[in-house]
Amino acid sequence: MIVEVAFGLPVDKTFKYILPSSFSSKKITPGVRVRAPFRSGVKIGYVVDVLKEGNREGLKEISEVLDSRPVINSDILQLTWWMAIHYYSAWGECIEASIPGLVRKGRKTVKPHKEISIKPDINFKKPRRLTPAQERAFKTIREKFNAFNVFLLFGVTASGKTEIYLRAVELALDRGKSALVLVPEIALSPQTVSRFKNRFRNIGISVLHSGLTEAQRFQEWNKIKDGESRICIGTRSAVFAPFVNLGVIIIDEEHEVSYKQDERPRYHARDLAIIRGKIFNCPVILGSATPSLESYYKAKKGEYILLELPHRIKRKKLPDVKIIDLRSEKRRGLKPLVFSQPLKVEIQSLLDRKAQAMLFLNRRGFSTSLVCLKCGYVIKCPRCEISLTYHSRAKRLICHHCNYKTEKISICPQCQSRYLIYRGFGTQKVVSELHRLFPGITTARLDSDVLRKRGVLEKIIQEFRDHKIDILVGTQIIAKGHDFPNVDLVGVILADLSLNIIDFRAGERTFSLLTQVAGRSGRGRRGGRVIIQTYNPEHYTIQTSLKQDYPSFYSQEIERRKILELPPFSQLIKLELRHKDQNKAEQKAYRIKELLGGVANRDFEILGPAPHPVPRLRGEYRWDLIIKSKNLASTLRLLYNIIGFRIRFEGVKLIVDVDPYED
Repeated sequence: MIVEVAFGLPVDKTFKYILPSSFSSKKITPGVRVRAPFRSGVKIGYVVDVLKEGNREGLKEISEVLDSRPVINSDILQLTWWMAIHYYSAWGECIEASIPGLVRKGRKTVKPHKEISIKPDINFKKPRRLTPAQERAFKTIREKFNAFNVFLLFGVTASGKTEIYLRAVELALDRGKSALVLVPEIALSPQTVSRFKNRFRNIGISVLHSGLTEAQRFQEWNKIKDGESRICIGTRSAVFAPFVNLGVIIIDEEHEVSYKQDERPRYHARDLAIIRGKIFNCPVILGSATPSLESYYKAKKGEYILLELPHRIKRKKLPDVKIIDLRSEKRRGLKPLVFSQPLKVEIQSLLDRKAQAMLFLNRRGFSTSLVCLKCGYVIKCPRCEISLTYHSRAKRLICHHCNYKTEKISICPQCQSRYLIYRGFGTQKVVSELHRLFPGITTARLDSDVLRKRGVLEKIIQEFRDHKIDILVGTQIIAKGHDFPNVDLVGVILADLSLNIIDFRAGERTFSLLTQVAGRSGRGRRGGRVIIQTYNPEHYTIQTSLKQDYPSFYSQEIERRKILELPPFSQLIKLELRHKDQNKAEQKAYRIKELLGGVANRDFEILGPAPHPVPRLRGEYRWDLIIKSKNLASTLRLLYNIIGFRIRFEGVKLIVDVDPYED
């Protein structure tokens, strides 16, 4: 027999090998791993097809068959094939993205040092009855449950979306099928898993996310593959959970940017989940209080089924929201203003009545730049040319893009003056100011710096839930999905950060973040308060987030997108060229534009080239070219015909990113 093999390499083809007669006793099928000679060595590859006949001349023999049964299901092979075409990636790379690292290394068994342990949430009770809106939504899902449909569950924060998810999973289990639940952040996994464990006590539940060790991930993956676990809860990569009989797929907070992978292959988990639902002919439920414009647009057009939960459970009020115009707040000299007077008053009132608060700032570190007052020099990363952030605990300046670190300095490298000051601030500074203003309080911080230590996330979340922490300070990790009944106050320290990113989705992301973080307040018996500090109080994004008025925000934002022909009215492909020589990166960007521009095609428009918003990263200069396409499939075919499939173009690194999201 001849077998067709894909390798986890950036190449646009598969390779044919002969299966020696010594392996004839093994039943070889697509999805098994093999060792095969490749170039000057032997590599692990994945069988994608078995041919009974064909030209055997010049073909090498397979060295070893590693599996007696497929490690990659047929539906995953089908999914990764679509993924390779849609995201301009190699099929082998997509296959490798779908399996644990230890499987890629050829391992068959492994036992983790520590088992995953998440207890059921005994306080999470099943409601006696659904609200009328929940009943309508669930009735629609139940009636259309036996076929592929995409439901957009659009519900305000605390409106009971989780209960709909649980009942949909129940429907799948009752039919003898399995369920896949995606959450956007590792931070949401413990809460979601504990609730599911409480509801489904006798059902195997697996967890898949990047916080697991390789051995833990391998074990969880095997439990799903062997049918021990019928529910999988995980982050982006869990979309590849190896179920053979999926009955429902749920994507919570479907709008989240974290569902987009920022390394090869650059897939979006939400879109892969929808393709997987098609393959299994099962329903896909997208849930959000602030749906992505693309999803809401499709729901309005009738491509998705729109389900609405317009009120909080038990008709609890949305929190009172107050905007503080930082332009009118008094400040002391050059020091950054962290807390406005109204926010300080609210925090003191909250502490007096022994309630809890969450303070949100989407920027980690202590100070965001070190500036010389004499010559204006800003201390920058030598590899990325962006300002270094000061971290007080480590007493170091750190680059948040490449992790370059250096000791803090006291003399300006440019003019040798000592007039250096720290400007801007991050979550560390917020915690420091809290302890200065309110001595004796207990605080905790949740950002990516803190989450580097295993187990810290679960510990902080549990301590905050048990009211051992008065105020939780964090980045977007705390903004979504969490349910803390004692949180009476949410403070947004600076609402403008996400408005200032160079991305056409900046308004959408700001509205979403503000609405989501405000939704953490007022979930208990007492009403909630939200204070938003901003330098742009009149901006429509901030004004509509005041009332969690998504329809009003959508109508203004979709009009802007339509005029500019931006998604959902087109699809974008970003070509990023990188080189240590800036001129080379720029020249090749213009060369690709020239090649594309010579084609008579009205399906796409070329924007740029232009320097990347972070023009230098890890010592390499970056130039971007954006293709705005009305027909993505034909544009990708054209792109392939012109520049081929490669990771270098005429000596310059080339990254092709379909449906790009900027950080």
